[in-house]
Amino acid sequence: MKLQRWAASAVRGSAMEKINLPFFYQLGTQLNPLTKMNGSDKSKRIEIIINSISVSESINTILKSFPALTVCRSAGTQLVFAIREIVDWYSGVHFGEEKVNRPDPLINVDFQNVIDSARKFEVVLEEELQMLSTYQVSQKGIYSTPDLIDRAESTLPPEVLSKIDQRTKDEIRESGRCLAFDNFTASGFHIIRATESVIQKYYLAVCDPKPAPNRLENWGAYISKLHELKRPDVDEIVALLQQIKDQHRNLIMHPEIVLNFNEAYTLFEISKTAIMVMASKMPILDKS
Repeated sequence: MKLQRWAASAVRGSAMEKINLPFFYQLGTQLNPLTKMNGSDKSKRIEIIINSISVSESINTILKSFPALTVCRSAGTQLVFAIREIVDWYSGVHFGEEKVNRPDPLINVDFQNVIDSARKFEVVLEEELQMLSTYQVSQKGIYSTPDLIDRAESTLPPEVLSKIDQRTKDEIRESGRCLAFDNFTASGFHIIRATESVIQKYYLAVCDPKPAPNRLENWGAYISKLHELKRPDVDEIVALLQQIKDQHRNLIMHPEIVLNFNEAYTLFEISKTAIMVMASKMPILDKS
């Protein structure tokens, strides 16, 4: 099994954290055998020390990663301290097998203290983990949950990403994240904002107005200007934008409207399509 050195990692642009489930499995495989050992068995001292070092590292990781674990913190700290005692003793006997295995009632007490502390920590940790707020996110459509949470903008082709700015990418990412966590109305709001940020750039690219305005009043104004071109390729995106405006964008502006999954998923997909079609007529962004 690959050694797991992290218990949780931050989700970019969010206060959430991704939990590393294999880490908890690994901690269990390290901790449980230690609880079944006997501190008086001098032939097991090396084995206890090896197990203990791994347990100590994992406990430090979990207590650092989860400030919410408060009940087991004292038992974990006590176990780490007990492990440090036998590791320091082992370092002081210069690793000779005869010295390590020599009878010593006081050392037996130290080893038994490690085992007793491990048993206590295991019980308290198990109880507290049952109270930890952890949830499973269901997959949405064809999208993998990590992709939808961390990098929804990457569902667009690279050539499209090269033509949209960071603000638009951020809006798409937020929309994907909201979709993943069942915040469907918020998902729709963010993907509409992403589409709006592309509309003006598309308008400037195909209409080439002189002088270029900062921004037109609303979607209707952009659609009207684009429709005036009477170009089949532009009429395609005009029809798509009109559909998004009438069936989605105008409705989502009303506070009493709440999107369900199907509505939010449809809006996410159709908006991505509109962005891709518009980006095909836009220049690559100058990154200088």
